[in-house]
Amino acid sequence: MNPIETAEIRELIIAKIASILGSVYDEPAVSAWLAFKSEPRLNELRLALERIERDEYGVCIFCKGRISLTVLRQAPTAHFCDSCASILRHRTEANAQHSSARNP
Repeated sequence: MNPIETAEIRELIIAKIASILGSVYDEPAVSAWLAFKSEPRLNELRLALERIERDEYGVCIFCKGRISLTVLRQAPTAHFCDSCASILRHRTEANAQHSSARNP
């Protein structure tokens, strides 16, 4: 990603954090701090910001390929590129079908 795209995604993540904090918690200072500790969505967004700072953002955790900007705009906490996400979905579906066939 270029610096402009990185800044765009960073702002998107920060806006999502603000949205979650605004809709879930009423008292800003204390509740925001507690939210980062207990709210999984906020933790994922915080980790995404950390990956941006380490220049590791937008890299698939399986194949180390680039995650498309389109995917990152829709799901800024994405960990997988399109190919790996597809493989993972197929494996999950196959496992679910296998389990349901064994346990009718």
